[in-house]
Amino acid sequence: MLTELRIKNLAILDQVELLLEPGLNVFSGETGAGKSMIIQAVHLLQGARASEDLVRTGAAAAEVEARFEHLASEVAALLAGHDIPHEGELVVRRVVSREGRSRSYINDQAVTLKLLGTIVQELLHLSGQHEYQTFLAPENHLRILDGFAGLTDAVQEYRADYQRWRQVQRQWQDLQQRRADLENTRDFLKFQIQEIDKARLRPDEEEELQREQERLRHAGKLWEATRQGYDLLYGDKQAVLTRLVEVKKSLELLARFDADWVGRGEALQNLTLELEDLAFSLRDYLTHVEPNPARLEEIEQRLHQLQRLKKKYGPTVQDILVAAARAQQELADLDSLDDQEADLRQRLVHLEQQVRGQAEALSRRRQAVAPQLAAAVEAEIHSLAMPQARFLIEFMESAPQPAEGTDREKMPGPQGFDRMEFFLAPNPGEDPKPLSRIASGGELSRLVLSLKTILAAGAGINTNIFDEVDAGIGGRTATVVGQKLQGLARHAQIICITHLPQIACFAQAHFRVEKQVVAARTVTRVQKLSEADRLQELARMLGGAHISETTLAHARELLEAARQGGQGPSLPTCAAPESARDLQISK
Repeated sequence: MLTELRIKNLAILDQVELLLEPGLNVFSGETGAGKSMIIQAVHLLQGARASEDLVRTGAAAAEVEARFEHLASEVAALLAGHDIPHEGELVVRRVVSREGRSRSYINDQAVTLKLLGTIVQELLHLSGQHEYQTFLAPENHLRILDGFAGLTDAVQEYRADYQRWRQVQRQWQDLQQRRADLENTRDFLKFQIQEIDKARLRPDEEEELQREQERLRHAGKLWEATRQGYDLLYGDKQAVLTRLVEVKKSLELLARFDADWVGRGEALQNLTLELEDLAFSLRDYLTHVEPNPARLEEIEQRLHQLQRLKKKYGPTVQDILVAAARAQQELADLDSLDDQEADLRQRLVHLEQQVRGQAEALSRRRQAVAPQLAAAVEAEIHSLAMPQARFLIEFMESAPQPAEGTDREKMPGPQGFDRMEFFLAPNPGEDPKPLSRIASGGELSRLVLSLKTILAAGAGINTNIFDEVDAGIGGRTATVVGQKLQGLARHAQIICITHLPQIACFAQAHFRVEKQVVAARTVTRVQKLSEADRLQELARMLGGAHISETTLAHARELLEAARQGGQGPSLPTCAAPESARDLQISK
């Protein structure tokens, strides 16, 4: 329930604080006084687009704040899902700067505008021209019928299963496309695998071949340098190792008479062994660096083959091997598609049977309940000065039909097998027409009120705001509308903006919206009326600016009749006087 609404610097509303009550809260006032800005404030909380034009001249920002109590379990779950703490109450706030930027808060925690709108739309419902357009749209009619029939949970369960079924259908289609693509490339994949396998690649082969190629290209120079090094170390008579033998003898003589030279001799021995090892390595290397034109040509051909494969499969030998593994996997996947296809087919058949069964059950229930809803709506609109109107619900095929010449059954859609639309014949002798072709705003507002009255007990939203519910009505019909709103207020908090005293008299709390000029600035004030002030306001609504004893008496009778249930032959104001009808203009 909405307990407080604070509005600051929104257009001509400089600062308004409303303490709302359970039951029926009514707002009245002259045309242009600013009642529409209260609706605009609610729109902002519900996530409507903000404009810098909404900010009051001279102010840095506009601000709207609302406090809710007695939160429904669905709202509590939604808050918990977004880690927003609460203790049975909720404060939502939106700030719009003059630059057009917007900030949103829930319990002083910054949130996205989308989340703010989602939460507030769960908390309160706004009925106005926008919602009337919602009721006109045929795609919403089935949802209304489902709500009346108590099928909301069943429909949600159906949609979840339907989405799973559609997902498996998409997987099946993807599998078929994948099979077709792989079948088209099967021979090509085999050719790639055979070509790469035939090359017998090794990951480090190219580097090894390039090193060997470099040696063979310079074999003559390498052989000469190796031979010369070997001769200098070992091969010649005056080779280094031969001379070191003489040095060794000298050190041995020194060590015999001077112990300090013992270690030097050992060092020379180690050096001699290393030089001998180097000499033998040079000797062995000579056998590998001889010119070999045949081997060089073989290497160059192999490197050319590798270069050709790299151009086709990747910049390195490793990439070529990866390409071969990938082709092998694609072929393996193609071979495994049969198992995947069998599994998907089984799941598809099972889900289709399940979805069809649910859709058929929904259809049977809808067909059975539709006449009850039609009868209930007719009864309501008959009481709203449309005594001979007829309300019908017509079902049409919603599911796409199978192609001609096939024996496939029709397929269920997101709503099941059903598509339906509301039809109305407001007057005798007229054929029923779709709601979208109803020209009268008054007829539409009464129809919407009738539907909301019927759906009120299971609506789930505990605050409903009605704007322009009095469009195109007056007199006895206005009194009945007031009674309907009073009835709705037994199930939920109702906030209604109206020009008609026959509606306002049923309120538990009555607020007057009036425009004033203060210090050369236009401001709008909202005042909760006392019993005496309320009598004056009803008299103004009945008779205009001039309040007479007659209009006061009529206002008093309206209040008394409303408290007694709004009936009785002694109520002359049930039929609005001409002066009242002159005031019945839309905000």
